[in-house]
Amino acid sequence: MDQEQVPVRFAKSILRAAESQGYKAEDILVSVGIDFNPLELEENTTVDANAYNLLYRQIMDLLQDECFGLQMNRKVPAGTFRMTCLCIIHCTDLKHAIERAGEFNQFCRALIGLRRTEKHPLLIEDEVATMVFEKNPWLFGRQGEENILALLNAMSGWRRLCSWLVGRDIEPIEVLLATEEPRNTEYPYQVFQCPIRYNKAINGLRFPAYHLDSPIVQTEDSLKEFLRGAPFQLIAKSDEDDDNLISRMRRIVGNDFSKDFPPVTAMADALNMSVRTLRRRLKKEGITFQQFKDNTRKQAAELYLSRPELKINTVSALMGFDEPSAFHRSFKKWTGITPGEFRSRRDI
Repeated sequence: MDQEQVPVRFAKSILRAAESQGYKAEDILVSVGIDFNPLELEENTTVDANAYNLLYRQIMDLLQDECFGLQMNRKVPAGTFRMTCLCIIHCTDLKHAIERAGEFNQFCRALIGLRRTEKHPLLIEDEVATMVFEKNPWLFGRQGEENILALLNAMSGWRRLCSWLVGRDIEPIEVLLATEEPRNTEYPYQVFQCPIRYNKAINGLRFPAYHLDSPIVQTEDSLKEFLRGAPFQLIAKSDEDDDNLISRMRRIVGNDFSKDFPPVTAMADALNMSVRTLRRRLKKEGITFQQFKDNTRKQAAELYLSRPELKINTVSALMGFDEPSAFHRSFKKWTGITPGEFRSRRDI
């Protein structure tokens, strides 16, 4: 698989933020060992994700501000995003996670002397949910369209974070922006691949409301790994190779294991191939369809069991078993141990 890439505009944005506060881009690049200047690259190019991460962390360390000086002239302390994630990782479902993130945001605002926001972080109407983003004067003020892009990037990052939390891609229906239409409307559409509505009363990301009931499938352990590579996961392309058959199958399955697992015929149809072709390609991967099914369900069960707030009978139901005893037998078949033994070995 090719090395993960990040659009160069993100590297340019944080370098310009550092320059606007008195730092020299050349000095920053030398300090992190980057032998090229993103500011000199064409807009449609990309940079290596590892280089971007080094640059991001160095500039954030210099500015001591996770928003790089854009947040109403108030610094957002380094670590705020990590603490937000820790606050929501043990929520039961996406709705709960978004609402708790809103509560944490209100708490952080109070700490730095800002008034509470007027809007609830989540609106639900006609089977459509809207994640509401704060309407601040800095978004459309002295830095103009560059800060509109900052808002769009924040909205995109939250969509990716929510998708990661529930283990499935959350496709937006439309994006609402409380600003006039900018000169360049191509980039906003490229980010979301959905209609962008301007001159609205709120800044909002609209998506199907049924996603709100999706359980949080990540744990503190997977969060640690996620944060290790932050922030490029929230802005780069998915790290799953589009040509990887197993990854494509995994996306088709999703993470709602309370429903029947797709049979091999349905999987082949979704992949636009015959059952025979699917079995042949799986053989090349060294796996059968049944093994793929067992491995996928095993990984999901282990993620659920890693959450101490979920009782084993609850995990059984989330995995689609009518009887806990059937779940116990299946889990032991997959792992060689019972769900209780799995938890005791992890001190859960």
